[in-house]
Amino acid sequence: MFPCPAVRPARRVLAATLWFCWALCAAVAAPAAAAETCAPVSYGTPQPADAPLRAEGSFLKDRAGRVVLLRGVNATGDAKVPPFRPLISPASLAPLPGWGLNTVRLLFNWEAFEPTRCHYDDSYLAYYEQVVSAAEALGLYVIVDFHQDAYSRFSLGGCGEGFPSWSVASSIALQTPKNDASCASWGAAMLFDTSHHATWSAFHKDTEGARTRYVAMVRAAADRLSRHANVVGYELMNEPWGTDTELQALYEGVGAAIRERDSQRILFVPPHALVSSGMPDNNIPRVSFDNIIYAPHFYDASVVIFNFWWGNSPASSLDRMLAKAGSWNAPMLLGEFGANHGVGNVTGYMESLYAWLDARFVSGTQWSYTPGWTAAGKDGWNGEDLSIVDGSGAARPALFVPRPYPQKTAGTPGSFARTNRGFTFSWTHVPGQGSTEVFLPVGYATGKALSYTGSSVSLDCRVAGQRLTCSGTRAGLASVTLQTP
Repeated sequence: MFPCPAVRPARRVLAATLWFCWALCAAVAAPAAAAETCAPVSYGTPQPADAPLRAEGSFLKDRAGRVVLLRGVNATGDAKVPPFRPLISPASLAPLPGWGLNTVRLLFNWEAFEPTRCHYDDSYLAYYEQVVSAAEALGLYVIVDFHQDAYSRFSLGGCGEGFPSWSVASSIALQTPKNDASCASWGAAMLFDTSHHATWSAFHKDTEGARTRYVAMVRAAADRLSRHANVVGYELMNEPWGTDTELQALYEGVGAAIRERDSQRILFVPPHALVSSGMPDNNIPRVSFDNIIYAPHFYDASVVIFNFWWGNSPASSLDRMLAKAGSWNAPMLLGEFGANHGVGNVTGYMESLYAWLDARFVSGTQWSYTPGWTAAGKDGWNGEDLSIVDGSGAARPALFVPRPYPQKTAGTPGSFARTNRGFTFSWTHVPGQGSTEVFLPVGYATGKALSYTGSSVSLDCRVAGQRLTCSGTRAGLASVTLQTP
């Protein structure tokens, strides 16, 4: 363990500077303009399928009551730029289940859906639904991610993405989209770009109706996406900016719009964008809805700044996030985490993140899965290179390797620990919920011995293919070990 001593003070300075800039820009309201009145759009009477999962206390549970861990990916990095439809082949997602991934956090782009004000492009929604259906055929859950970074491709010097050009306040000059390697420092640019802060201030004040249109857009999407049985829920907005009061008001409005059309799905509630860098959480109060998940992201600031992982544990930052989820009596999803392929010691860094997730039974979706990756364009946006696959679809082992983990637990998880010899998993078994299932990478069980015990449990555990399944007729403590003798 060798934490970089310069990083934490730097974080505090950046945080103080940001909040000063935000307060300065937010104090000056953008001039109000008449917002166009749009005819309401509905796709008919909602016909929601039964939700596959629900949030209950600190866990996600399926319909049988089993605790479910989500291990997944964000798809895709190049979905942020035109033509916004990268997953055109049903086979695009095919490798994921074999790698133990059971979830796709699927980017939904407002610019693609409502390119001109009040006019939805139904072909984009149809494309999105095709990807959701392809995921369902593979047994994959989908989290609908209403995604933006730095607001729009037409702001932050052309380095943002997500929101349509017409949503940028008329008092702010539109930028020409670049979204190439010259935008590599887009994250730092957000801190000091005054137009970026002014854009968000105008959005939250709804000075020209953009916020109203965002809520309407989310409602329209939920009309259709609620019909898909593998949709777990909706992330209210990716990495937003705003004060605690502004974000709480936004989440209440967006959450109400979703629940109006889809009452069963989980709402994934994110903190301010800056929390992703490991800075202390802001104090957004818990939303008034039930069935929610706290959904922060994490990118270690020292890794980003120095392009190297020094061995410092991510636990302090991640434990703060988990405590926030606990204060809401909600589970946590680490919605984004990862690193550029060229980071020094990146394999150790990724292992430290997955070890934390495993030890605390926290769900996570890694950034990102981009089958359209190229050596020249990388992930296809701002020169980023975090894709777990290359252009041929092969996994990049420096960033991702399949790992065993308990996907579904019949009862309450106790502990899960991986070693270089195998793993041990313990839980309190509840027979009425069915079987406990542990994912196994290809060939993982070869040469390993299986053992299992139960204090009062008549337990039966078996390995079949990539699955270790344990069942029993009596409740009680249970433990299973699979390791090299």
